Order: sequence, then C-alpha cells, then structure tokens
Amino acid sequence: MKQSFNHVWEDIHKECEWGKYPSESVVRFIARNYYSQERQKIKILDFGCGGGAHTWFLAREGFDVYAFDGSESAVRKTGNYLKNEGGLACHLAVMDGIDLKYDGDFFDCVIDNATVYSNLYENICKMYEEIFRVLKKGGRLYTSCFGTETQGYGTGDRIEDGTYENIEAGVLSGRGMAHFFSKQQLEDTLARTGYKGILIDTMVYTDLGTKVEMLLAQSEK
Repeated sequence: MKQSFNHVWEDIHKECEWGKYPSESVVRFIARNYYSQERQKIKILDFGCGGGAHTWFLAREGFDVYAFDGSESAVRKTGNYLKNEGGLACHLAVMDGIDLKYDGDFFDCVIDNATVYSNLYENICKMYEEIFRVLKKGGRLYTSCFGTETQGYGTGDRIEDGTYENIEAGVLSGRGMAHFFSKQQLEDTLARTGYKGILIDTMVYTDLGTKVEMLLAQSEK
C-alpha cells in the first residue's frame, strides 16, 4: 500500500481536541457553488477530515458526504461527532491520501482544508493527482495551504526546498512536516496536474501575535 500519512498526526488527534465549526472560507465556497443545487445529489469528499468540523457542516447541510483521514483517532472522533449531532450521515473511512479507494469520476467536489500541505512535495503532487482522478469532469477542488509568509517558515530541519520538519515557531510548531507554498508554485502545481480555472486568494492574519499566511485555491477538472 502506498503511504504518505505521518503518524505524528495519530498522536496529535489522539491527544488534542479540535474546533467543531468549519472555516469561513470553506462555508463561503460551498455556499457560492452548491447551495442552489439539489444537495442530496452532490457528492463531496472531505479530504483529511481531522476532528470532523467540515464533515459535520457538509452533512448538516444535506450533501452526500464522504470523509477520510489517515488517523484512526480522527475518524473515530468524527464518527462520534456526527452520531452526537443526531446521527448525521457520512461515508467514513481510514485511508491514505495518495491511495484513495474511490472510483474515478465520482465526486462533484473535494475539500482539502490544510491537509495536503503536511507532506513531501512529491506526495503532495500525488494527492492532487488522486483528487483529480476521483473528481467528475467539471468537479471542483478547494484546497488551502500555508504560504511562505507564515511564521516558522525556514526553521527546523529542511527536508527539501520549501518543506520543513520540527518547525521551531508559529502555528505549525509541533505539527510534523509542512510544505510552505508560494502562490506561483501552488498555481503551477495545480495546472500541471490538469486543473483549470485556478483562482488563489491570500489570507494573512495573526493568531495570538503569530503571523499566518493561507493560500486558498479553487479550481476544477
């Protein structure tokens, strides 16, 4: 089995509690593109569901939701969250992001809220290729990654250009491996995979005084 999952995330999900509500940018993306459609017919994949905030949101809004994570603890917590919220429906699985067990041309939309970035660049490219494979023609990808203006970039152990481990400062300290993207690199990566209509927004903010740059990209197959 091909594997990209870093088991530090199993330890993190086992020990930590996560926010229970989705990011505003994901809500806005879903609302703009899918609220006017027959939601029960729209298949959406939460790519790396973590604690389940986006899975919960998508299921609550009536979409046909699929979700996975490489962490068994994350998937278990997501399942419990959905159960406690009235038994919201979702197809949940433990899976690796470079070896998706879904048919090609299956999903209308894939949401990656800061999951793909946490890997070697080679594996990131493979994950975007897998997402492209499982998307229907015209299906949309939302992906968010950390930019090079994020505090902690360039610290810790350099694994390759743009990728670091044991990051010494900022929101990614103690969070395993991270690849920091420039806007141009992210656009080029998606374009090489075959994505079209690429639009990348930038959000820069501080979290308890720590600078964070997020690149928010949307595109389609």
